[in-house]
Amino acid sequence: MSYEVLKAVAQRPGSALVTVVAVRGSVPRHVGSKMAVLPDGSIVGTVGGGVLESRAIDRAKACIAAAASDGLEVELTGAEALGATPVCGGVAELWIEYVGDPSPFREAVSRLDAGQTVVLASLRAGSGGGPGCAAVLDAQGALVGGRPGCADGPEAAKAASAGTAALSDAADLFYDPVLPPERLLVLGGGHVGLAVARFARSLDFKVTIADDRPEFADPDRFPEGVETLNGGYVDIIERFPFGPSAYALIVTPGHLSDMDCVRAALKREYRYLGLIGSKRKVRMVMEQMIAEGYDRDRVEALYSPVGVDIGAETPEEIAVSILAEMIAVRRRSPALAAMEVDRRRRRG
Repeated sequence: MSYEVLKAVAQRPGSALVTVVAVRGSVPRHVGSKMAVLPDGSIVGTVGGGVLESRAIDRAKACIAAAASDGLEVELTGAEALGATPVCGGVAELWIEYVGDPSPFREAVSRLDAGQTVVLASLRAGSGGGPGCAAVLDAQGALVGGRPGCADGPEAAKAASAGTAALSDAADLFYDPVLPPERLLVLGGGHVGLAVARFARSLDFKVTIADDRPEFADPDRFPEGVETLNGGYVDIIERFPFGPSAYALIVTPGHLSDMDCVRAALKREYRYLGLIGSKRKVRMVMEQMIAEGYDRDRVEALYSPVGVDIGAETPEEIAVSILAEMIAVRRRSPALAAMEVDRRRRRG
């Protein structure tokens, strides 16, 4: 969603960018969550809804009117269930940037469109040098847009490597890594592939369905916005724009085509690679890949058997279990460790 938010402010000068920069206790959204408030009062993205978001929108509109940036701290620590103060139990600190000059955001979007990770370095309102987006840096910390000399390259590179936003030691700069749009390649357009495509679109994945059977790559079978490719699986994998924000799911109709897909995908860069299959099939595929010389750690890191073990049976239930796993990867959830232990149990 950060991509869509940045794209919105890049296209609309005079907008306000709201970012969660720090939290204490329990709050609706994590650090780095963003919302754009456009000059006409409409919004793109969310920082949590409810009172938190309402106050943020009001403050953002005031910033737009004054052509200035500001900060906002919202307490959600109400002690009474029937009281007016939200009872999440935490505090959220927001920075609200007035975007008079959208050029740094345009550069960020351009880089993201090219498949590159960027780091936004934003100044706290009222700090030296003025508020707003100070700089856009690449994943190595090199300046690619914005104000020279105001951001620390090593700190930006550290944030990019960790994949998490962070305040500088002096708490006057906020380093926020943004990955390119998340692309999901579903290899196999059968029942499970179709269900995954339907749900993944609403989760902001850019979905591509690939199948070597023309009838299963028919665009009319899939929701609007889902790209379909008909052809050989290996050729499609070799041509697909893999990278640090790419997800791939292997659900072809046969174990031989599944194995071909695993071979080809293991050679590419990705954030997530899942393979559907029984315990026996998964074990056979993994043993074969290791025997062929593929890196053992990389093979064992496959999300296979795919999905969270929730007893799913129907294609739609299986799709939910798979996408829950992908969301955990997207959010770097602490639950991933327990999910990995359970996956190894299911492998036998």
